[in-house]
Amino acid sequence: MTVDVDRLRRLPLFDELDYKDLSTIAHHVGEVQLEEGQVLFQEGSIPYEMFVIEEGTAEAMVNDEVVGRIGPGEVVGEIALLRFQRRMATVRVTSPLRAVTVSADDLQVLEGEMPEIADHLRSVMSARERENAERPDD
Repeated sequence: MTVDVDRLRRLPLFDELDYKDLSTIAHHVGEVQLEEGQVLFQEGSIPYEMFVIEEGTAEAMVNDEVVGRIGPGEVVGEIALLRFQRRMATVRVTSPLRAVTVSADDLQVLEGEMPEIADHLRSVMSARERENAERPDD
């Protein structure tokens, strides 16, 4: 299945790309739809994909404690995927959610074809890591 280029253009991760680049990306993404209460991924699991939220909300939990909220336009799951490490948090859906997915294999292909996407993801990841480091421990 190919995700529509116009859907990708509405997502902040991809909004600065031209039609040709978006068309390339569209062939390397999928989608997922989940209901409230479902888990996007589990803390400690092996990452196979990352998610760009289109609609809905979710919460990130570490050791069953909510540490963050995720909403439309945000990227989640990229840190473990880019770092080749296990998931650092569980992400549970808090309202019906639709997201574009990028698998590990497709991300690798995109990194080779479009390194600017990987660079952007790395900047998102770095910002999130800084936020996590600044969060006070309770």
